Amino acid sequence: MNAALPYPRDLSVCSKEASEGPATSSVAEGLSMAVNNVRVRQIINDAIAKASNNGDPCCGKIRQAWINLKAWRDLPPAAGAQPNSLDLDVAAAENYMFARACVCEGFVNRFQMNSIAIVYFGSKAVGVDMPTSGNPQSKPDVAVLGWGGVGSEEGEADRKRCNPNADPPWWRPVSEIMGRRDGYYFRVGGTPGTRYTPPPP
Repeated sequence: MNAALPYPRDLSVCSKEASEGPATSSVAEGLSMAVNNVRVRQIINDAIAKASNNGDPCCGKIRQAWINLKAWRDLPPAAGAQPNSLDLDVAAAENYMFARACVCEGFVNRFQMNSIAIVYFGSKAVGVDMPTSGNPQSKPDVAVLGWGGVGSEEGEADRKRCNPNADPPWWRPVSEIMGRRDGYYFRVGGTPGTRYTPPPP
């Protein structure tokens, strides 16, 4: 990938930094990394533990955990408070959970999930806003991107382990992935349940 573009050259490097280090409050390849990896994994584990599987013993808890994290990030802030969407640790956990759920279910393959994540990251890095709620987008962060790579990797392991009959398409149209009928916006609604709050810093 062209080094002049605001993209990391290799998502696997970002994923390794995200999953192995205690924190990534540095600059990687000239791009911001400001995530507490220990807290991100704590949020991931907590969200999965508290989610219902909704009748899907393989991928259900992962999907519901993502819905719960996304709902928390979308809550309107109290007067004078920082929007939940700007908490980068929760952003990383949500990014991870969406990638893991989609790959586990066979909705998309791991390659496409990583490709979409990099394009979305790049769009934010050059100032193209694509908000998915009324709250502001979090800043582009390599560690948040890297956690998405970790999620797609672990989702692939889930799919092979307990959802082997899933047959992800080589490339699903982005309009289907983000669509309101059965894509991202549809899935945000999810199954109503107890409001989830991530562990505090």
